Amino acid sequence: MYEDLSSFVDEQEIPLLREFLFNLSWPVPPLLLRNDILLAFHHFSQQRDPKEGDLAGSWRFLRKVQEIMLADDLLIIIYRHRRANCRIFALNADNDHLINISVMDFLTFKERLVRPGLPPQQRTLTINLAPFYDYGPGLKDPHTIGQGIKFLNRHMSGSLANNPDKWNRLLYEFLKLHQLHGTQLLLDAALVRGPEELEEALAGAMDFLERCRYPDDVEKIKQRLRKLGFLDGWGNSLPRILETIHMLQDIIEQPDEANLEEFLSRIPMVSKVALLSPHGWFGQDNVLGRPDTGGQVVYILDQAKALEDFLSEDLRDAGLEIEPKILIITRLIPENEGTTSDQRLEKVWDTRNVWILRVPFRHPDNSVVTHWISRFRIWPYLDQFAVDAEEEIRRELGGRPDLLVGNYSDGNLVATRLSRSMGVIQCNIAHALEKSKYLFSDLYWDQFEPEYHFSIQFMADLIAMNQANFIITSTAQEITGTDNSIGQYESYQFFTMPGLLNVISGINLFHPRFNVIPPGVNQEIYFPHTQKRRRSARMRKAVTRLLFEQEDQDCLGRLENPGLPPLFTIARLDRIKNLTGLVEAFGQDEKLRQRVNLVMVASVVDPERSKDAEEAAEIRKMHAILKQYNLHGRVRWIGKFLGKAETGEAYRLMADRGGVFVQPALFEAFGLTILEAMHSGLPVFATQFGGPLEIIEHEQSGFLVNPTDPAVMTARLTDFFQRCEEDSRYWQGFSRRGLERARSHFTWQRHCRKLTRLTKVYGFWRYSISQQAKMRLNQYSEALYHLFYKERAEKIR
Repeated sequence: MYEDLSSFVDEQEIPLLREFLFNLSWPVPPLLLRNDILLAFHHFSQQRDPKEGDLAGSWRFLRKVQEIMLADDLLIIIYRHRRANCRIFALNADNDHLINISVMDFLTFKERLVRPGLPPQQRTLTINLAPFYDYGPGLKDPHTIGQGIKFLNRHMSGSLANNPDKWNRLLYEFLKLHQLHGTQLLLDAALVRGPEELEEALAGAMDFLERCRYPDDVEKIKQRLRKLGFLDGWGNSLPRILETIHMLQDIIEQPDEANLEEFLSRIPMVSKVALLSPHGWFGQDNVLGRPDTGGQVVYILDQAKALEDFLSEDLRDAGLEIEPKILIITRLIPENEGTTSDQRLEKVWDTRNVWILRVPFRHPDNSVVTHWISRFRIWPYLDQFAVDAEEEIRRELGGRPDLLVGNYSDGNLVATRLSRSMGVIQCNIAHALEKSKYLFSDLYWDQFEPEYHFSIQFMADLIAMNQANFIITSTAQEITGTDNSIGQYESYQFFTMPGLLNVISGINLFHPRFNVIPPGVNQEIYFPHTQKRRRSARMRKAVTRLLFEQEDQDCLGRLENPGLPPLFTIARLDRIKNLTGLVEAFGQDEKLRQRVNLVMVASVVDPERSKDAEEAAEIRKMHAILKQYNLHGRVRWIGKFLGKAETGEAYRLMADRGGVFVQPALFEAFGLTILEAMHSGLPVFATQFGGPLEIIEHEQSGFLVNPTDPAVMTARLTDFFQRCEEDSRYWQGFSRRGLERARSHFTWQRHCRKLTRLTKVYGFWRYSISQQAKMRLNQYSEALYHLFYKERAEKIR
């Protein structure tokens, strides 16, 4: 496909491109990533005389280059020619010919480059999952990745049309097996004994329903339908029952993808759900993850509440008097530090039947692990946790759940174990994949291993993502990145952990399991600052005092001019969140400091009070920056946890003062705080790296900034506030458009409707494909679990 450099740039530009490529300044080892390459080329371009030639083609080419590596006098280039697809080729100094490199050869080059001391004869474990994906259809167009449900509906409706005997039988059997809470639903197999009888029964039911003389007597209608072989579950009114049965008749006679999805979405299949977040420190009051998992706790609690509401409505629409039950499965921690983490069962506030069910970790002698354990060190406990959790789930639900939802790497792995043993459909939610979050975490895995144990986590990710029935992400780029940069799941396609393993095909992105369903926020808490009547005067006063006035061990900095508009940010002090980078950029920009104050809510002020080494280091760095730039009168630092209600009011107070929300992370998988701010009417500035690209319409509903270029980031902020001074409508416009964007695309109601629909469509797909066909993938995954994962995990204890 690509033969030489002229495939990318014009002939007259090739000498300049070659000059740049073969005069790069190489680190040790000689490997450069995309951002480094573009920065180097920017510097190269500035040094050139414009008369020497146009560099537009080189820019286009280099934006798609992910890595350049120098190996054996060859430049090895990873070129991402389209989403989810890379080409690897080598270039030498003698000519412009491109030498195609296989993934295996590339990983071998890379492994030897990073670990030159490896014996030449050593063979590293190679993992290739590609041969196991022959059991089902796959997508073709990379731009459709993340729309798995659409593809499956098209595929299944086509199968119903082209192979009606087989697929009508599958549909009949699928409808016949449905039960909820021990009650048989939909079809009476004694009266409707096969697909042919189903067609006859449908005709009879339609004739009755269309001529029904008692349209408002739903119970009498149901009694008549039972005699025809149709049990409860078709609807709660004559119009809905008629419409649902008509849909099924149309599917059998003339299959249509939209009709199939809508019909499947009406089948009452989900009333019991288990959400898994094993690593613990999970609760509702002062228990929000530790460390860096507070967003996940908020996500799961809000999802569970919204899911209960949606499932209640869904079951009522089906005509069933069934109350859904949702369990959040997490770890019980006896050393609870004054929280509820030691309670086995805790009801979730403002719900009817949502519970936090805590199951302890156990030592090999079966004694309970009493203390909290970092999410990076919990791996040896998860196998037994899955066994114990299954027993507890069955006890609380009176049987199996209808859906398992894993959260983060540990929850997804436990969901995989439970799905295998219980025969329940499994959904994965990653929240963040550490492989993308920590730069070079695969290449230098042995250096990360003592603290992070990525060798185990990455294997857990591979096993879980390949076993899941479906995976939901908040954004498409979590899966396939952007046109120029690799996505989180895409990074698992091929990689090396030198001396340990080479993955030449770790995930099939073209499998239809991926679906994008962004979350929402609790709109009872995060509502616009203009809705004055909904705001508590007492809460407003308390949060105002905390953010701007209070002086104690949790608050640092007294603002010299509190009337200035605030830059507001809220996050943990982790390197990836880059709050120290934001404060340093603020300190370096005098124009910005003259116009605004910086107010941040971040971790704790005293590093000695932190229980996380990385966080403590960032706290010390923050103090050094504040001192270096003399910012104590310009920066206000609140080192205290804010409850959700307080956080919602904090956003509104910043909006009252004409401020903005800034999220400067070096990478952000999604960005719930961005949504919270938008729902509150606070204009947002957020990192261009990660999920915010799909939340914010740049310069319409907010701004995307490059946190690695602090001068440009603060210049954009300065320009915004200058324009606000010139025209007050400018701020209001971004406030309004951000709110409209959040309300139309990011709500929990939309999320739960789609999640439930996915469960039902993938439930039919899971039933329709032969489990025998997927057996080889299952067996390979089991081998990796027992022979690699468990063996390495046990060594952590």
